[in-house]
Amino acid sequence: MKRFAAVAGGRIAASLAGLAVAFGGAAAQQSPSHHIVPLKDIPSQQWTGPVLTEAVQGDMGIPGQPFVIRIHNEAGYIVLPHTHVEDENIVVVKGIWLLGTGSQFSSSDLDSVTVGDYLFVPKGMAHFALSKTETIIQVHGIGPFVVSYVDPIYVVRDQGIGLVRTGGKVEQPEGPIPSDCFPLRTGEHVRGSAGEGVVVYGQCSPANHLTQYRVQTASGERFWAPSPDLVKE
Repeated sequence: MKRFAAVAGGRIAASLAGLAVAFGGAAAQQSPSHHIVPLKDIPSQQWTGPVLTEAVQGDMGIPGQPFVIRIHNEAGYIVLPHTHVEDENIVVVKGIWLLGTGSQFSSSDLDSVTVGDYLFVPKGMAHFALSKTETIIQVHGIGPFVVSYVDPIYVVRDQGIGLVRTGGKVEQPEGPIPSDCFPLRTGEHVRGSAGEGVVVYGQCSPANHLTQYRVQTASGERFWAPSPDLVKE
């Protein structure tokens, strides 16, 4: 946390003040009615991808539009280094989350944050994260909210291997896929320190020397684990 406070400095207050003005302006124009959006757990079996982004208020894709979203992550998931085109305001609302800055993932550079903690990440700053447990973070800011990875990520799923550069958009890889990227494939049964189950998804970042897998247990629950932590059965 101290590292982020030092990096953000006095911009936190300015950012919040600007956000308040933006929300106030939107309220004056649209006269929205009062409403409450309860915090809720959404089973990962209902997600359409490896991460769930839940809309709470506004539209994060519209430039200049104030928005609020909740991002759900499963235990063990590593968010690889990325940037945003606008400032990001984060509040942890469930679980234990770790955040670090830099263009290269490093577990030693992670700061642990818990429920109620607020974090500010300026636009353009490369950062990464780890969900130590199942987590939900609430993000607010001004659109557009775009995730741009510092380095491309290969993904393996039932449809084959793809490439992700921005958000969850999967492209066809243009060149050869590194041979050591995916020692495991979807459908294989594995065991690790977090449990055992079947591989349903995988991510590989050659630049970060990291491959992680999403594993589904017999009960339907899912967790993430780095490749070295998993053994094929």
